[in-house]
Amino acid sequence: MKMEQPATISQSINLQEKALELKSKIVDSIDVWGKNLIDSFVSDKPKLKPLSVYMKRGLTNGLARYDNKITKSVDNIMLFISDEKGNYDTAKVFDDVMSMFKDMDEMNFNIGPLSGIIGKGVIKIKIPDSMFTSFFFGNTGAIKITESDLTELKNLFIQ
Repeated sequence: MKMEQPATISQSINLQEKALELKSKIVDSIDVWGKNLIDSFVSDKPKLKPLSVYMKRGLTNGLARYDNKITKSVDNIMLFISDEKGNYDTAKVFDDVMSMFKDMDEMNFNIGPLSGIIGKGVIKIKIPDSMFTSFFFGNTGAIKITESDLTELKNLFIQ
């Protein structure tokens, strides 16, 4: 039986570099994708169009605020998705995650000021029921992100 050699320091450094590249790609893709979703969401809601600027800022600032958590998560994920040199198949990983996401039971989540339900291939971000949100958002109840929305993210991600 052939024993695998432990990763060298240079391979570990390469893995860290690849993790940072992946994190940058994730953050940049989510930023572009999220802003496109916001544009799509407000396109038929004239009251919301002025707010889209602030919603987009919130997205960008949220990604910046959670930068350390994103970095740590990506670093942990790289342990499982990459080989010893830090290489991975982006499209396959995304497809595998989507498959698990579709099979996942629905569960509640809270990320900063956002709460919602994730699972069965859908993310529903709840809009709090208040006079303020009703005035600006109307009676939307939730913003729904579906598999087709996530496919757009994948396309940005694998470019």
